[in-house]
Formats: sequence, C-alpha cells, structure tokens
Amino acid sequence: ISRSNPTAFSFHVSEHPAMGCRSATFLSWSLFRLVTLDAFKLLDVGAPRTGTQSFYDAMKILNLNPVHSGYQSEVRPALCEYLFRNGSLDDALGVLDGFDAAMDEPFMLMYEEIMAAFPEAKFVLTISDAESWFDNYVEMERFLATYHSQALHEKYGALPPECKALTFWGCWFLNSTQEDKDICLRNYRRHNQRVQEIIPPERLLVYNWSDGWAPLAHFLDVAIPAETFPHEDKVNGKEQLLGNQSAWETS
Repeated sequence: ISRSNPTAFSFHVSEHPAMGCRSATFLSWSLFRLVTLDAFKLLDVGAPRTGTQSFYDAMKILNLNPVHSGYQSEVRPALCEYLFRNGSLDDALGVLDGFDAAMDEPFMLMYEEIMAAFPEAKFVLTISDAESWFDNYVEMERFLATYHSQALHEKYGALPPECKALTFWGCWFLNSTQEDKDICLRNYRRHNQRVQEIIPPERLLVYNWSDGWAPLAHFLDVAIPAETFPHEDKVNGKEQLLGNQSAWETS
C-alpha cells in the first residue's frame, strides 16, 4: 500500500474489478463447501465504528453465534490473504465454520462472496453520518495509541497493515491530512453505495441503531426480544475499560 497514493489500491478492493474471474470460484466453492459448513445467516456489511459491537450483542440475544473480527482477530489473516494477496477463498470462507453471523473488518468486504456461497444469507448495512463516523474512529485510534498493552500488541501487532484500521480504504486516522480524510470518506461512502447497488433489496436491511429491535427482527423474521436493545462500545466506555483491562484484552 502506498500512503502517497492509496486511492488506486482502495478502489481495487472496494470495487472488486476482478469479480468476473471470481464468479466460477464462487460457484465451485458453493458446491464444495456448503456440505461442510453450517448455513451462514447474516453479514453486517457496515464499516467498523458503525455499531458492530452492538450488532454482536444483538445477534447473541437473538440466539445466533456471531464472530466479530475485532474480538476474534484470529479470523482476519485468512480473510486478508484472500482479499489483498490472492489467497484462498476456501480458507477465507472457512473461518465462518461454526458461526452464523459476522461483522467488522474485513468481513464487510466479503458480501459478494458470501452472497454467492450462501444463497439464503441476509445482509445488514449499519450506517452512520460520514463525518461523525470519521471523528469516532479518530477517537478510538487516539485511545488505542495511548493504551499500550502487551495483550493488544500480540492480538493486532502481527496483522498485515492492510488488515486493520481501514488502510485498504486509504484511511489514516492519526495525524491525517485533509486529503487523507477526503480519500477515507470517499471510500466509506462508495462502499455503502456499492453494497446497496449489488445486494438485492430483499436481502439487505439498511439499518440505523436508533431504530431499535423492530426493523431488525422483522427482517430476520424473528420475534422482538424482551431484552433492551444493546448499545455496546468498549472504547467510549474507556474509563471503565482502563479499570478493567481484561474486558478489552480477552474479547
């Protein structure tokens, strides 16, 4: 990735220009692997910091078994090898084995592959105002930059640079220039737009967390839970987090 010209790389990732040559791979994967994987049900195609932690908790309340790549970072290497380094699609989709919902980066880039491999799967696009989203991410990165932890370093330090902090969209949240921010926001908006162009409307819910349970439960054809809708954010609860470091380090 070139910091001086990340747009070309991020365009490649977000636009999937090689989708035509991947279609046969999708089909062969569908025929080969569906017999060994439980049916995957739901992918959050929203960017990190659009409510993926709340989404994770909501899925557990709905009795699904979700995987959040921020909490379970061990799933990221296979996904990133496929997306950015011509790795194995079989290995990438294999990380879903045993799970029926997924969220956070880079899962949100896998919607075409998952749409082809799991014809019954549905998708939720969690949205946020772009400027507010960027500021929220900056706050998280500043916090993490000052929260030095051996456990966090071991968890994320070994990941390739394109596999964290949305660098594949040309995002640089610490010491970013206005140009950096513009590139990041352009790719954030482009992703949200393309998701809505590619995924059939009957399989996609564009969702704002302020809407609560009703639209999500209706979309998934489940009863509205009696529990209060979750609003989880480990970073914005940082004062409590610093008093209980294991809350983040073992997530």
